This record gives sequence, structure tokens and C-alpha cells, in this order.
Amino acid sequence: MASRLAQLGYTKVTVLERTDRVGGKSLTLYRNFTSECVQSEDQNGEVDTSSCVAHEMGTCFLHNGYHTIRALVQEYDLKYVVAPEGRAMFSHYAADQWHAQSMHDFVSASIMDGIKQKKIKVPFWAVTEKLKVLHALISAVSKYNQIHKAIMGEIEFSMPSRMSAESLNKINMTFLEFLETNDMHALSGFLMFAHAAQGYGYVKTIPAFYGLWWISPELLNGYVQMSFRQQLERISNPDSKYLQALRGRWVHDLTWLLVGGSANVVQRTTTMLPEGYQKIWTTMAKKDALDVRSGVEIQGIDRQLHDPAAPVRITYTQSSDPTKVVKEDYEFLIYSGPHAHAHKYVKDLVPQEEAIFSRLKSFVLATTIYQSDPVLDYTDKAEVPIMYSADKMSGPEQDGAWYADRYDSNIFGNELATGMQTRVGYQFYENFCEADEMLCDTDRTPNRKNRMDESLEVLDKFREELREQRVENVRVLRQYPWPYFHHFPNSAIMEGVPWDLFDMQDLGSGLRAGSILRRNWIEAIRPGGLVLVHASSLSTT
Repeated sequence: MASRLAQLGYTKVTVLERTDRVGGKSLTLYRNFTSECVQSEDQNGEVDTSSCVAHEMGTCFLHNGYHTIRALVQEYDLKYVVAPEGRAMFSHYAADQWHAQSMHDFVSASIMDGIKQKKIKVPFWAVTEKLKVLHALISAVSKYNQIHKAIMGEIEFSMPSRMSAESLNKINMTFLEFLETNDMHALSGFLMFAHAAQGYGYVKTIPAFYGLWWISPELLNGYVQMSFRQQLERISNPDSKYLQALRGRWVHDLTWLLVGGSANVVQRTTTMLPEGYQKIWTTMAKKDALDVRSGVEIQGIDRQLHDPAAPVRITYTQSSDPTKVVKEDYEFLIYSGPHAHAHKYVKDLVPQEEAIFSRLKSFVLATTIYQSDPVLDYTDKAEVPIMYSADKMSGPEQDGAWYADRYDSNIFGNELATGMQTRVGYQFYENFCEADEMLCDTDRTPNRKNRMDESLEVLDKFREELREQRVENVRVLRQYPWPYFHHFPNSAIMEGVPWDLFDMQDLGSGLRAGSILRRNWIEAIRPGGLVLVHASSLSTT
């Protein structure tokens, strides 16, 4: 946002940053085999991303709908994305808890189980397992995309238009209930981990509104394209650029005819950044010469609502001189900290703001970078650098389970160490206060040395989970128990509260931007810590 304001001609754009880095929940740690490192360019100007590996502790993947991020990667000339191949899927469909299936086999097993239980119907001509799975999946995705469009409408940017009472009534349930009520059981197994794995909640408890918002027709269209192309690559040369281009075009058109949903040509839905998400924001700040003030502690924000012509007054200190209190005025404010904590910093919240912000809830998504011996049926194989344990994403009873894992050195450096490996493990908590009281305070962020207060209970649970999976010689390096995904409960959604918040921006009212943004709110673009962006002195040139 700060870069875009500068590009639009604002001559004074200031970023007040709580930590000593930009990026919020985009936090990348760089490590070689033994220690931390710095990615550098070789004599040809190529950045070495294989020996000094980016380990994402926050924001991680890009799916095929992340157009803005992909555009930024190109605009700021960063190393392009790579697609991690292969998934180790642990679940009750596998031989036992210590052995995994491929993603394809897991999805097929979950669909065949639904057919066996008579939850999924297939036509008489689908006599083989492949035909049954294909028909069930295509039918469910097609139906989902049609219902999604009917309920959510055409979504411009990312916020759906205010929904009618009829549409709200159709989603007055959890996401899992929505899938089952609309006879889309074939998607339940896949979306159980696809949704929860990103930290957006269990499908069993998250409001259907959020499931529909995140799982878009574009995403599912891309998933079907990828599935088709993976099958074709098994029978023809996957390295041929000509065949890939040819396959891409006709698979794209066929997928659109079968399931709908608007998506570009997709080879793989999930990709990663070899230089890390952190590199995007640091490069933007450097190239656009942004005025980023680090180590800021906000003492108070006064929008001076009593006077329409008055500036926003912000009082703060900085870690470089914590005894010096700074008071500055700005023409308008973009607040990107969690609204749930706005009352700590903004001194003139109006009753409507207090009422809306107080209803926000959050989760905890804990990421742990650690080392251990290879994991059976996962990192003892070269082709599966990512693990999901699907059963451990089924509901709140699985809080704290080790449900996902990533072997970045394999993804970016083709490493397959037979001894100690460095990986990133994931845990999710819906009821985080019950796990550890220190997690109850959701106004937490990494400190100015990229470290975060650790939860011993979460770490103990992590180690216990690894022991049960027979993972040996575990050594934890760092843990990040992020407060994650502030969201409204279903009751607030049914009352239209998300749109009430959106309407408070007064967009389209004819007021000048300074007046709009000074008094109202824009939720985090890159949440994490308290980040304030201010701009004034619009250039006339």
C-alpha cells in the first residue's frame, strides 16, 4: 500500500512499523545446512537459493489466484516461483499411521469411501475406480462453482457484495454442513485439509461464508486443471515445453467447459518463492525509498473526530530512543493492525466501531523450524517435500496436532539428507486459551530479533506428536505461535457485520480520500504487529 501511494504521487508516505523489519506475518528465515545465512548473487547475477534456503515461518504458498503477488514478483524482478512436487498424505485411508499415500490416492480413497457409504452417487457407466472418482470430483466441483456464483455473485477485488437475506440463509451453517447439505461430499475430504492447512479454520466449525470466500471457483478450476495435467504427464514427456503449452491450452478450455470457474492456464496450483515472501517487502521498501520507521510503539492515535479539517495525530516512541516521545500529524491514516486490538491504540473509537471490533475472534497457527532424522514415507523420499496429516485437521478435538510439514531444502535445493534435516512443522489451535494462557493475548508479534515468545505447552505437544510418528533426534530451533486469521463468528455474519465494517469506509461518497481513510478502517493487507501507513502532501506534478 505504501509503495502504491508513492507511485500515485504522494510525496510523503510514512510507515510506522512495530518490529525491525517490514512484512508482518511474512517472516522468512534463511539457513544453510548448519546455520543462518544470507542469499547472495553469483558472478552471473543469479541469486543462490539452493545452498541458502528460504524457510517461511508465516506466509508461505501462492495458489493460482494470487495475481497481485505474482505481479509484484515480476515488477520487482525477483526469482520466479517454483512448484513443490508431491505430497505425503497421512490418514486412516493409508495402510497405518506411519505410512502415507500420494495426494491422488488420498483423494481417490476419500471419494470411494463416500461412494461405499452411499453419500456419493455415480452413474452406471462409471465401472472403474478412475471413472467413479473422476465423475464424482468433476460433478462436485461443477456444482460448487454454480452454487458459489449464485450465492456470492461476481466478486470484484476480494470482498463479496452485501448478501441478501435469502443468500445468507443458504450459508447459515458451517462449511462442512454446507458441502454436505448441497450433496458435495466428494469435496469434503479434499477441502478438510485444503482449508484448515492454511490456518483458516476447521471445515467442521468455520462459518460457510469464509469457506466460500477462500475456496473460490478459480482455485477449484485450477485444481482440476492440475489434476488433468498430472495424469497426462504420466503418459507423455513432462519436460517438453511444446507439449506443456499444448496441454495447457486445451486442458484449460476443457476444464472450463466441465466445471466452470474463471482461471488462467494452470500447471500447478501451489507454488513458492525461492527468495521468500520477506524479499518482496524488503525489496519494495528499498527500491521505492519508503520512509519506514522501525521499532515503533504507538502511544495513541487521535483522529480528532470533533473537527473534520483536523489531521490525524499519532504519538509514539521508537526503540532507537525509547525515552523520546514523538507527536506527528498526518492527513490520513491506513491502519493495518488487527481491529480487535484497536481500542489499545485508537483513543476515539466510536460506539459502532467498538461494537464491531469486539466481535472479532482469532486462531493460533504455530510454525516450528526444527531438525530431525528423516520421516518414514515422507522425507525419506525425494519426491514428497510436503506432508499433510488429514485426520488431524478434522476439528477442534485435534487442536495442537502436528498436521503439516515442509522440507524446504528439498524444494529449493533438491536436498535429501539421510541424517539431520531442517524442516518446518505446523500446529493449529481453535481453542488456544485452553492450551496455554500465554496464547490468550493475541496482540503478539515477533520481537526485533525475529524471535517470538514460545509456548512450552505447544512445543511439548509438538514433540509428543513427533514421537508418536517415530521421528527421532528432534531439535527445535525456533517456534512462532502466530495469532491468526481474525474473523467474525457466524452470528455476526448473519447480521451483516462484515459489510457494516466495509461500508464504514464511505467508499463512493464523494469525500476526499483523506477524510475517508482518516476516520475509518482498512483491514490488514499484511497483518502482523501494528503497522500504520500514513500519507500526506499529494504531489501536483
